[in-house]
Amino acid sequence: MTYEQLRTRYQKVHKKLVKPVQGWSSLDSTLWLAYSMGRVRGFTDLGTYVNKAGDHGIGPPAFAFDLGRKDRFLNRGYNYLKAQRLAKLYVRHHKALSINYVILGMRIWSRSWDKAKRGPKAWNPELGWHRYDGNTSHMFHIHVSGVHS
Repeated sequence: MTYEQLRTRYQKVHKKLVKPVQGWSSLDSTLWLAYSMGRVRGFTDLGTYVNKAGDHGIGPPAFAFDLGRKDRFLNRGYNYLKAQRLAKLYVRHHKALSINYVILGMRIWSRSWDKAKRGPKAWNPELGWHRYDGNTSHMFHIHVSGVHS
């Protein structure tokens, strides 16, 4: 699906995009639809722009957002089914949504990792998931990073 098709489908049901808690200017507009898709599924805003190094700190606007739930994914990370479904939705539509990588639990999906390991002809978004050795805070939230230059 293209961005336009995803947005049309989204707006038939939800009408408007969901404004980030920090405001529209806190998140790059290429990520507004992806952000909204998570929010309407019951995920809460854990942040967009912060003044620090990393993709949250580029800008404002930021090229990343974090979404969580009140139950903190029961500390299951990738094994929390609702979060896993959202992460897989983001991966399936990563091109249209301008998503570069997704972190959930101790797993990361990156558009570049899969191509580097298997080559562009063998590309399969599901195969792009691999172990994430970074911050354990992703056990209770999903991190989405956008494509930027």
